[in-house]
Amino acid sequence: MRYSISRYMGRSAALAVCLLPAMVFAQQQNAAANAAANAGAAPAGQLTAAEANDEAKPTVIITGVTRTTTKKNATFSINTLSGEDIQRLAPMSTADLLSNFPGIYAEGSTAGEASNNITVRGLPVVGGFRFAPQLIDGLPAYEEPEAPLMNNDVFVRDDLMTEAVEVVKGGTGGILYSNGLGATVNHISRTGGDQLEGGYKIEYADYGFIRQDAFVSGPLGANLKGAVGGFYRTSKGIRDTGYTADKGGQIRGNLVYTSDDRTLTARVDGLLINDRTAFYQNLPISVPRLTQSGTPSNPTIIDQDTIQPIGIPFAHGTTASPNNRRFNMIGEYGTRTIDQADGIHPNFKMLTLKVSKDLDSGWKLSSGLRHTGGSNGFNAVFTGNDTTSASTFLNARFQNDVVSPAHSAALGCNLASAKLVGFFNVPSSGACAAFANISREDFVKRYAKASGVVGHWLNDGSQVAGNANLNFLIPFVARVEAASTSLDLKAQKTFNLLGTHDATFGLYGSHYTFDPNFQASLMVGESAENSRLAELTVVDASGARVGPSLTTGSAILPGWFGFNSNVKADGRAAYVMDHWETLDNKLKMDFGVRWQDVRANVDRRDRDTATDLTPASVVPGSLQDTTADNEILFPGASHKLNRTFSAVGWSVGANYSISKPLAVYGLVSRSFRLPSLEDLNNLATANPPVVDGKRVDIDAIERIKQYEGGLRYLTRGFGAAVAVFYNNFSPRGAVNVHKDIESPRCSSLGGVTQINSCPDVAQLYKRGVKNVGAEVELSWRPREVEGLELKGSFVTQNPKITGANYTFTQEDKNAQGVITGYHYVHVSEDGRRPRRLAKFMANFTPSYDLKHATGVPLTIYGQYQYNGSRFSEATDTNVTLYPAYHIINLGAQYQATERLSAQIFVANLTNQLSFTEGDPLFPDLLSPDGTRNRGVARPLFGRTIRASLTYRF
Repeated sequence: MRYSISRYMGRSAALAVCLLPAMVFAQQQNAAANAAANAGAAPAGQLTAAEANDEAKPTVIITGVTRTTTKKNATFSINTLSGEDIQRLAPMSTADLLSNFPGIYAEGSTAGEASNNITVRGLPVVGGFRFAPQLIDGLPAYEEPEAPLMNNDVFVRDDLMTEAVEVVKGGTGGILYSNGLGATVNHISRTGGDQLEGGYKIEYADYGFIRQDAFVSGPLGANLKGAVGGFYRTSKGIRDTGYTADKGGQIRGNLVYTSDDRTLTARVDGLLINDRTAFYQNLPISVPRLTQSGTPSNPTIIDQDTIQPIGIPFAHGTTASPNNRRFNMIGEYGTRTIDQADGIHPNFKMLTLKVSKDLDSGWKLSSGLRHTGGSNGFNAVFTGNDTTSASTFLNARFQNDVVSPAHSAALGCNLASAKLVGFFNVPSSGACAAFANISREDFVKRYAKASGVVGHWLNDGSQVAGNANLNFLIPFVARVEAASTSLDLKAQKTFNLLGTHDATFGLYGSHYTFDPNFQASLMVGESAENSRLAELTVVDASGARVGPSLTTGSAILPGWFGFNSNVKADGRAAYVMDHWETLDNKLKMDFGVRWQDVRANVDRRDRDTATDLTPASVVPGSLQDTTADNEILFPGASHKLNRTFSAVGWSVGANYSISKPLAVYGLVSRSFRLPSLEDLNNLATANPPVVDGKRVDIDAIERIKQYEGGLRYLTRGFGAAVAVFYNNFSPRGAVNVHKDIESPRCSSLGGVTQINSCPDVAQLYKRGVKNVGAEVELSWRPREVEGLELKGSFVTQNPKITGANYTFTQEDKNAQGVITGYHYVHVSEDGRRPRRLAKFMANFTPSYDLKHATGVPLTIYGQYQYNGSRFSEATDTNVTLYPAYHIINLGAQYQATERLSAQIFVANLTNQLSFTEGDPLFPDLLSPDGTRNRGVARPLFGRTIRASLTYRF
């Protein structure tokens, strides 16, 4: 497919013209600066002092520390990527970027540019960024990283204004920042320097993608510096939606004032994001016929080479198309039209103020205040696991959506039921007596005027052929109004006592609101490219239509489940940290403790009240009627939560420099995670349940014990960082309720225990995870091959579920199906690997600068990413293991001039087809032709090509 770029050139030219005066001025300024620098530079071929000593250029970090330090000297696990690294890797999303950090499993951006999932060091995959808060310049983009229908990555989009990204895993991250139980990711913005500089990048990809990035920074006066930049992007979608799937961007900037005596610094930042990105979901798959259900000891292992698509190609196919882009939903508001092209739609403003002051007494006071406010739209269509031939699908609709509800209405003498009076002949008198205790078979034989269900495509009205593939589509549509204000206050003092101490005392406060309005529906669609929607009607034996339609605009349930919520939360925290350097600064230690609480007030109304919205002018059961509007779920009763939660965490870490290039470090910490917005909104932490008249208190706090040790060896030619870790994660408590069939309170009848007379038993358990693993980062620049750099990392781990032990009661039946008693079934998931987590991951990125050997300023580079096999779920039945996969990327950068560079990047070079996640496979779910089994899984994106031009000054 080809896309015209002509309409985008005007925007590109306009942006370039705006930057031109700055570019000219910068060239004039830099010419003098370069001449001065060259005058003092070492002669050609002569090593600098650092190179002569084979010392590596230190990587300076600012995350997880109370004063700037280097990566080598950190007392905790820290990984970094510079702005240049990010540009070379060409990530398509925040999750794609984070997949380059050891210990983080990001699901390959397979959902699109936003709303992806990541997990850290074997912590449970519970959705989004629960254990990995995203910071921008040290403050959270939004206070809560796990918000339903609003993942943290909708706020954070890196562009040319990004100077670096740093990731702290545990340790001091849990002391200095909220929710830093797993990893704290800090996206560091560019600020103005002493000289004017800037950049402009235009990028094109072969799926109709055009993106422009720009920034300008520099001095605005003797004491004031500034930077401004952002991006704008449009795209047809990396999967072929048939319409503009991605559109929008962000603009951000900052001003920094420094007093003459350098004791006062004030900074203001602003960010505005308004963007739309498509959300891609699982696609239907088929596999060879299963002989049995997978078990823990004998799981169903999927062979990648045997997986086949059902109607929609894996590489760039999607359920979305112009034919199903718009559809209607019904609710308490009436009828509304949904445009799937709205996708994930953040529209937020962010304002940040920071001030720091050095006092004559030696104290330093600093503060950071951030407010984020706006809305996020969530328009996503999920795929049901129901793909089958139209003949089978429509027959199931006749049995399940026509006969069953009509038979139930007849037995209940509900003679007003539209499905009863519309599809069956109801006796004019004595109907209730005629229907009393009638069997399903007799009911159909005697009274049916309907004989089947047919479908017609909405786009042209033609009838759905029996061999077409039909499936359920489940739109999730939400609008979230959200705001977050956070304030961080610090007082710091340096003093001497057996070395140098930097003591930090901090107070932190936050207030955030979250008001989602979420609704789902159920539609009938086609499993094929350019998918169509189908309207379903009921016909008699002659093919003539009978009674009402089953759908309206293809929706069989246009107003299904969902909720409206109003959440308000206030948090407070206090923390203390001491950074101590002793033994001639060879030994560095960090001691910290944090107390935090959150006071939550939740008012939630589930969409659980069925309402008949048949218009008064329509006769129920007539040809003008539709049964789709008979049970629209309205928001029901209000459910409230008003509680306060608190916890304390601590961390102790040390780093010892054995020599200039070599250091060892160790860390022990206990961090916590207060209930997330997901927990609060789901009322999972509501009032303790009462079981058999007794209150059952459940621990609502998640905690982790972390032990880590490692070494770092960093020279100009070779670098190594090794971290060995052990995590013991304890989740929020859960309660399992089962019947005590051995209680003397149980009564019996005919020797059979009457289960309902037995008391309930509350069984507390925690589905925790223990994980032991190692992360290794390596880099090598061999002296023998100038320009060659080999970099890579790998992670090996062994996460195992702990504490997931519970009991339920099961019936005993004889050959006739009569209950003869009950017995206990004890379930344990202990020792299992949690879902969607691999034991081994690797990332290898070699590069070679040809300039040293050929004089051509061309760098070629590649990337090999590997993720091991993963379980779909950690359950007892239908245990399914998805295969390992790898991705090979290839790129080249050409430095045309000192300021102009070109880059080409090929993602998934070999067009590897695999899956980042998928549902368990069930033996009884067959493919449309009946010869294979079916399921749903989310595939990797196929091969894509990106090319860009960047001008820097």
